[in-house]
Amino acid sequence: MKTINRIKLKIEFGFLSGNENIFNLIKDIADKHNINGVLKRENDKVLIYIDSELEKVERFLDELGKKMPLSIFMEEAKISQIENIPEKINKGFKINTDLNVLPQNLSTCPSCLERLFNPSDRKFYYPFISCEYCGSHYTYLYKYPFERENTVFKFFQKCEKCKEEENYSLNSCYDCLTPLYLKKGENERYAFDGEKTLGAMNTVAGIIDKGNIVNVYTNSGKKLIGKISKENIEKIKSITNGKPITVLITNPQILNNIAILSSAEIKALASQEKPVLTAQVKDFPEKELVSFAENFINIKLPDEPILILLSKHLKEIGIDYIFITDSDENIPITDFYLEADLPVVNEQRETYVFVAQGKTLIKEGEKGILPNIIKSKKTGNLSVAGEYAVLDLGNGEYLIDNKEKILYQLPDFVDKLNSVNILNGEFEDIRVKYKNKNVFKEYEGAILSVIAEHNKFEEGTVGVYFSYYSNQDVIAVKRFNEKLKPVVWIKSSITYGDLRKDTFWILEYIKNNSEEGKRLVENYMKKFPHVKDKIQKPDENEKGKEINSITHILNIISYLLGVFPYEKTSYFEEPYLYLQSKSLDFMGNQGLMVDFKIEEENGIFYLDWTKTVQSTLSYKIAGVEDDIIAFSIFESLGNWIIEQTATISSKLKLKNIAISGNLFSNPVLTGRFLKHFGGKYNILVNRKLPMDKQNIAFGGIFVKV
Repeated sequence: MKTINRIKLKIEFGFLSGNENIFNLIKDIADKHNINGVLKRENDKVLIYIDSELEKVERFLDELGKKMPLSIFMEEAKISQIENIPEKINKGFKINTDLNVLPQNLSTCPSCLERLFNPSDRKFYYPFISCEYCGSHYTYLYKYPFERENTVFKFFQKCEKCKEEENYSLNSCYDCLTPLYLKKGENERYAFDGEKTLGAMNTVAGIIDKGNIVNVYTNSGKKLIGKISKENIEKIKSITNGKPITVLITNPQILNNIAILSSAEIKALASQEKPVLTAQVKDFPEKELVSFAENFINIKLPDEPILILLSKHLKEIGIDYIFITDSDENIPITDFYLEADLPVVNEQRETYVFVAQGKTLIKEGEKGILPNIIKSKKTGNLSVAGEYAVLDLGNGEYLIDNKEKILYQLPDFVDKLNSVNILNGEFEDIRVKYKNKNVFKEYEGAILSVIAEHNKFEEGTVGVYFSYYSNQDVIAVKRFNEKLKPVVWIKSSITYGDLRKDTFWILEYIKNNSEEGKRLVENYMKKFPHVKDKIQKPDENEKGKEINSITHILNIISYLLGVFPYEKTSYFEEPYLYLQSKSLDFMGNQGLMVDFKIEEENGIFYLDWTKTVQSTLSYKIAGVEDDIIAFSIFESLGNWIIEQTATISSKLKLKNIAISGNLFSNPVLTGRFLKHFGGKYNILVNRKLPMDKQNIAFGGIFVKV
């Protein structure tokens, strides 16, 4: 009698995304190989139990490895053989959970890539290829639910072959969707099939090779792309506003030649979200053209069919990377266009990530992040913050999306609300009944979002929010059944919206604050007399704005040190980012001590930035290099935050520390924080949302909870 070898397996992996569509892919592959098993989700962990013939399981695991996309929200899977399965397994493969399937924009999956480059496939070189597991689902969505009649595709009838192929909302091909076309002036050339699209890509690659910039249609809106040259970068300066420019890698084989990458960073780049990664430079001759940091650049891999196809042709002619940036229709840059008459309903911002102590953290962005669903404590609330809104759909499932999307369909989602919580009390048109209306601040939303992501409401937490988007930098405490309470603020300073006037005010304040400060400023002016020409006294009747922002102070320091070389800023945090970049250029292990001191005023504790500015001026007078000073500032700031949070946590016997705000997107600051507290406290960070903006809307739900 023939023995059938069976095996029982447990597959386990962490999964932080609210989009559970990938579970359907697992089931599809399991069904294909006649696997008996079950999949279940327990909070942020996915468990798969299998009880099947060994040969079938081997085929299943092999195909799963080939077709399962990587994700920044998915941790490495652990596979173990077990004796007993705790779940009842019948014939077939079951998913023991109600799935949340969200229309996110995700890069082309392995199966679609295979079709894209298969000359015998009817979707060979099809620039809008997608499936239920990948593609531009959110780009073309008018309203929920994600069905063809609620998208741009409702205007295009499926051909017979697409009707027969699969019941996927955005299924299309050359026969039933608008074509891609090349345009220069009045001349247009359409690509009605795979061969013509291949020819178009060859042509665009040739145009770029000659040094031209091309305006390209993508699922996130129009993008400008081209070779990284002085001439091209100068042309796009009016659009980039001095911000670092992203390098699109067309040949992944050169990654390890141009950047020093950890395994976590490589995984992030290759993930289905395809984020922009801030990477340490190894050998990149054009780095000064795309970044003001000497040792770091922003890189990404192509994430959608048009860029994937174009990258292939650029690689073939020896172009291993190009620049990519958003286009502005009001600023004409080029005569060359690769277009499509397919409206982009929802343009999404690029997602930016960085890695600190092996953790991939999201600095900012929307692609692959929104829409999202996060499960937490049930409230029945709606929260609105800036461009974003968060709604309790019931049972503590929170939909996070663009404000217009949620508010427009609010009556479709819920009949009534408990509370409407609005950032800074701005007016919003809420078209359902609600009991209460609450106002909240940025720091409250940001810190509470971290607590909510980790479901720590029943435990006490010390929260830290430092952001250059806000003037509410603070250390606060959230105890069980109590409101979030600020403990340490940043000492207020005055801004006039003019770097020269702000610097004058800071120096005058330090001079008037103490004899020591007066002597230091006078000595600094003697040592660097040109500083007098860089500052300007505000007009006598001119009133400034009072803010509590460490970014404002670091802006002034960056300007005084000469790290930021301009007198005018393109955006508020620009000098700060120059200082941060300079800190990353320091290759040593330890900096100097920069003073960050606490002072008390009327029962309120503040970080006294006057000592911080005085320390940096002293080092500059002594001839210390700018990169050492910059590194020392962030290292000392990190030490100060560590000291304050540790002291508060110890006194109040709290074990959780939540950090939020985009100042923590500095790897020096965040890496030091995570390393120091590892094992001593539970360090909580946003892992499902960016560290700023969207997280504020999510946390705003819980301001009165």
